Amino acid sequence: MSQDPSYHELENTVQRLHHEIHRLQTQKAEVEAALLENRDRYERMLALVPDMISIHDPAMNILYSNWQGFAAVAKEKQKLQTKCYKTYRNIDDICPDCQAKTVLETRQLFHKEVQLPDGAWIDLRVIPIVDNDGHVEMFMEWARDITERKRSEIDLQSQKKLLEGVLDSIKDIIGVQLPDHTIVQYNRAGYDLLGLTEDQVQGKKCYELLGRATPCDICATSGSLISGTLKRIEKFIPELGRHFLCTSNPVLDENGNIKLIIEQLSDVTEKKKIDEMLHQAQKMESIGSLAGGIAHDFNNLLFPIVGLSEMMLADFPPDSPEHHNLHEIFLAGKRGRELVQQILSFSRQSDYQLIPVHIQKILKEVLKLCRSTIPADIIITRNIQTKCGPVMADPTQIHQIAMNLITNAFHAVEPAGGTITVQLKETDFIHQDDPSVHLASGLYAVLKVTDTGTGIDPAVMNKIFDPYFTTKEEGKGTGLGLATVYGIVKAHGGDIKVNSEVGSGSSFHVYLPVLEKTTAVVPENQQQALPKGAEHILLVDDEAPIVHLEKQMLERLGYHITCFAGSVDALTAFRADPTRFDLVITDMNMPHLTGMQLSKELIAVRPDIPIIICTGFSERIDNRKAEAIGIRGLLMKPMGMKDLAQKIREVMDSKNPSDSRS
Repeated sequence: MSQDPSYHELENTVQRLHHEIHRLQTQKAEVEAALLENRDRYERMLALVPDMISIHDPAMNILYSNWQGFAAVAKEKQKLQTKCYKTYRNIDDICPDCQAKTVLETRQLFHKEVQLPDGAWIDLRVIPIVDNDGHVEMFMEWARDITERKRSEIDLQSQKKLLEGVLDSIKDIIGVQLPDHTIVQYNRAGYDLLGLTEDQVQGKKCYELLGRATPCDICATSGSLISGTLKRIEKFIPELGRHFLCTSNPVLDENGNIKLIIEQLSDVTEKKKIDEMLHQAQKMESIGSLAGGIAHDFNNLLFPIVGLSEMMLADFPPDSPEHHNLHEIFLAGKRGRELVQQILSFSRQSDYQLIPVHIQKILKEVLKLCRSTIPADIIITRNIQTKCGPVMADPTQIHQIAMNLITNAFHAVEPAGGTITVQLKETDFIHQDDPSVHLASGLYAVLKVTDTGTGIDPAVMNKIFDPYFTTKEEGKGTGLGLATVYGIVKAHGGDIKVNSEVGSGSSFHVYLPVLEKTTAVVPENQQQALPKGAEHILLVDDEAPIVHLEKQMLERLGYHITCFAGSVDALTAFRADPTRFDLVITDMNMPHLTGMQLSKELIAVRPDIPIIICTGFSERIDNRKAEAIGIRGLLMKPMGMKDLAQKIREVMDSKNPSDSRS
């Protein structure tokens, strides 16, 4: 029986299907084998990664984990298809800090450094794996252990804070700059100096912070950049009003190129002031030494003028021309003596005596003297208040204040002529009305000297009271006049104020406190009989003319005199007969034995012997030192008969506790 052709076709089709199925099964087996091989390869590759890698489904089941993922999990829990929170943290619900929930919702990668409950740190990435429809079918957690790195960062941060704390504790300005002067960082002192915050400073050029467009002309950093070595300079920064010692030190890279500049600024403003004060003190000391030598020699010259003219005044009738001429010589000698005292006062080698003084009288004398020396084309006007109260002062130094201020005004108006105005009035000063005068409120005698001269340049206004500073041409100023005035005014508890405008003149105001209770001043010219005596005096001075003059003066006063021109001979005579003498008058500066050394030797022989020391300046002796060794009196040369007579009676008539011969 023959078969139907359709049957053969069907049979052929079935055979082809069997072949295709077999082929597909073979291909499937090959694909599965390839997939397994690839999976095994990828798992072996992921196993080599030191980070923890795990794959989860949206239900938080673990689909895959490399050995790092299971490294911290007990052996029996290292299973797939288990909940990640149960396996890794042994809790029964999703972790409170789980980032996968957010990733599943947003389908965005999560990346953050996270600290685990046990203190470890991981760099965590949660990566969504999305299907073709955009749904998250699984997610990968990739975690890297960064605990050591974080600890290093924390340590570095701590060290950074420690270093910043140390730098901030330094009062000097410490800065880090790039080679183009860009600021990287300052310490706290730097920000405080500039009055800016860190954000306002960083990234700016250092000179830009001072309002400049280019680096400073004198710059340690610029010098360090050129030389490649440390540079140190001292400079004044006008924008800050301070002096700084600037040190710049380059930091080099491995190729020897400058990558940073470490800058240190030390504020030396106060040191500069102290150095200037010390320099001025040294100048004053040199003046003192010079003044002492001048005073000694000048006083020896003045002594005969003052002493002889005073003695000769008694030899002529008061209304005679000779008496008048001698009186002028005597006054000139006294004026010379006062001049020496002014020099010594400036050099602080003279003790001045404060007494109630009416400034009106001194101004009258000064104006009379100035009018005779200042050219007539310069007008001097005066406005002296007669009722101005007295001040407690040294008359010679008040004379010096007025003389210097008027002389200074004369020099200001001298080139073109002008007017000098001298005013004195008592003022009820109120500090709140004029804080520039550094005095308490109260009554003050105000001496005002005004000129219509050239005025004072504001640039030098703060220097006019400095010793040696002068704007006058050579030969017309020493730079000591206003410095002397300033020192005297301050020593008398007063203050001085200056108003000036260039081209319009200057005005100096001297404030001196008025005495609350006035004390009558004995007139200087009142004639009084000189006190006399009959004691035996031992007179010692190494200058023979002075010995001769003093002998005459003392003999006129009635005393018996034994004199010596050498201290050694005088000591020998005293030791031979100590009870022969009632008083010793000795010079201070003598060869072999000074007056002080001689006095000690005399007192060692006879402790009760009264001694008067005469000196031209008190560099090595004053009243305190004299009293300490038993010296009864101190006389400043050149002294007149009145000074000598009064001092002798003061010493002889006073009771000495150790005097057994009284």
